[in-house]
Amino acid sequence: MRLDQIAKNGNFRVVELDSENRCVARLMSMGLLPQQSIRLTHEAPLGDPIAIEFNGCQMSLRLTDAKAVEVEPL
Repeated sequence: MRLDQIAKNGNFRVVELDSENRCVARLMSMGLLPQQSIRLTHEAPLGDPIAIEFNGCQMSLRLTDAKAVEVEPL
């Protein structure tokens, strides 16, 4: 499943990242790597952007970028 499809407050593990996406490559440099736990913490009223939490940090990203991150439920 892709990061843009996950439910709020669920816990997930990163399976694969598309490093060709500049936003995802930036998240990777901040520690978002395969096997990392991740959680969706907020969604904008219209659903885009979303906020995710990993390594004690919260980041927001657009749904188009979230599609470049594959996750699995924990």
